[in-house]
Amino acid sequence: MSRYISPVLYVLLMLVGCLAFISIAGVRVGVFDPVTGFALLKKSVIASLVLSLLAVISLIVCRKECNAATARFFYLVLVLTLLYSAMWIIFYVQRSGLPEINDITTDMVTPPAYINVNFLRHSGENSLSYHKEWASIQKKFYPNVKPLLTNKSKEVVFQKALKLVQDNDWVLVASYPEVGLIEATARTPVFGFRDDVVIRLMTTDNGKTRVDMRSCSRVGKGDFGVNAKRIIKFMSSLSESLNSDQMKRLRFLN
Repeated sequence: MSRYISPVLYVLLMLVGCLAFISIAGVRVGVFDPVTGFALLKKSVIASLVLSLLAVISLIVCRKECNAATARFFYLVLVLTLLYSAMWIIFYVQRSGLPEINDITTDMVTPPAYINVNFLRHSGENSLSYHKEWASIQKKFYPNVKPLLTNKSKEVVFQKALKLVQDNDWVLVASYPEVGLIEATARTPVFGFRDDVVIRLMTTDNGKTRVDMRSCSRVGKGDFGVNAKRIIKFMSSLSESLNSDQMKRLRFLN
């Protein structure tokens, strides 16, 4: 019986692999939207779990007639499918406690407004209107999302922020140095979900430059914390870039 089961498991394993590949590659090349790709990925995880069960059943049913090579193949199928399923299940469980919000900002009273991004979004995608009720949720789950204050001039900070946007390979949508506004579109690493970013620079009453940032997902109720992580990382990188210039200047003077 094992000689009949092995080819079946092999074909099923290849089909699961193809489904996983198509779910990601299809989104990246634009064949279908990220939501469809994510749905296909979930189906591939379910199929992988079923295949794990079939591999276990095969080991039990064919335990007497299995040769060493066939048994190793059954174990290989079992290990591969369990590892694949576990990877995505752990990913989901780790983020399942995060709130279903998709719009994160450093200024929850007067969030930076999108201008050109409004013309990029389709009617079926998320609205760019900020939900005030999300402010308390953001404070609870993402307390480290904060604006950046610096003594550097607005012009210097703007150029640093613009360079950082380009270094992150975000698609620059618009750049208004005279008013201190940058709009860009970022994509998530795996599925390529598009999240729109707006960066606003203002001069405070005491002469400092304040940098605010907003990141909003185009699709999906929740963002698995991606937007908050993006803002925190950007602000940290911008701060490091500004501080490094100051350190270089001090070393030069010394």
